[in-house]
Amino acid sequence: MGKALCRKGLQPISRFRAAVYTAIDHLPWLKNDDYQLAPVNLFDTIFMENLLSAYELSEISVFQKLILFKPPEERTVFELETIEWMFALGFKFFHLCPVEIKMALIRRATYKCYGPGRWILKQGHLSTNMYLIVKGHVVITEDVKNSITKLMVNTERCKLKEKQSFGESAVMFDTYRTNSVQSLSTVELISISKNDFMDIVKDNLQLQWNANAVAIKNSSYFKHLSLMELNKCSTYSFIKTFKENEYVLGKGLGDVDYAHFVIQGEISLIRRLKIKEVVDRYGNTRFKLRKTSEKVSNKKCTNVYVDTCRFSSDSCFNIGENLTDKEFMTTDINETKCLCVPHWFMAETEKLKCWEFVKLDLNHIIPSKEQVFTKLYRS
Repeated sequence: MGKALCRKGLQPISRFRAAVYTAIDHLPWLKNDDYQLAPVNLFDTIFMENLLSAYELSEISVFQKLILFKPPEERTVFELETIEWMFALGFKFFHLCPVEIKMALIRRATYKCYGPGRWILKQGHLSTNMYLIVKGHVVITEDVKNSITKLMVNTERCKLKEKQSFGESAVMFDTYRTNSVQSLSTVELISISKNDFMDIVKDNLQLQWNANAVAIKNSSYFKHLSLMELNKCSTYSFIKTFKENEYVLGKGLGDVDYAHFVIQGEISLIRRLKIKEVVDRYGNTRFKLRKTSEKVSNKKCTNVYVDTCRFSSDSCFNIGENLTDKEFMTTDINETKCLCVPHWFMAETEKLKCWEFVKLDLNHIIPSKEQVFTKLYRS
């Protein structure tokens, strides 16, 4: 068969005939094979195995990309669940949505590919889609008027890579594009259309965003935000409600990537002190505070938790200050509410650069472990 197909001068139709004749010649051998025990649809088996493998490794596979090529009504719930992490990682608003809205949004998402040097979004145009980068790199630029020549100059703002998103704000607030986006390489994208976003997400979350906006407006920390920044903050933030004596935040627990602004109720800061007993040669017992750098077995230390101070309405915590050996809990007040704002938003918003001073104030005002220990054991 191989020699017949590779013979020089053989026309395509002749090669096709040769392949067919060779297959017919091998039919008796094929009949003797145990092909009837093979899976009915081998591709489906390969698809499922690789989908599970990619899901476990949290990497985007060709099989997950194929899900987005299928008609929306043919995407199974399992397939939607295996690519949910991609949306949650890329679209910052996604984790705020209920499960049923997440699934509806993933079901309607599409897959797009652009070659190098292609304009994906243009400044000044109406928004139609938001995008999540699956593969490749893009550059975000802005046309800015030169103060001297008065000419518009295309200025680079930043570059984005895999698992980062762009175009969300204009879709959310139905505004014109403020930037342009161009592909630097071949880019593969997940796209959510404005119509789908409006139909599935916005109407369901509008009341929540309005409540967030009211809380942000009433906070003294955000009084300088523009309307666009206020809208953006309200969509990426959320209000969390706690019951009395409920754990709020600690090392690795709670919403550690969000600054907390108390809008109702009261939060206690609990200091954890590692205390060790020392007996001198006269048999007297005294207590000593274990230092962080000190190597002492945990068995020789006792954890003592001290209610250090309270955070009331219009105060904040976890904005970047040192949280070592600190835990936050609600007090006996029936209900406490906190506005949770992502750290990345505070870091990139120019008018919120004052957080470094607020952090210094918090670290200065809140008693240190040494001060708490001295008051507790030597007063």
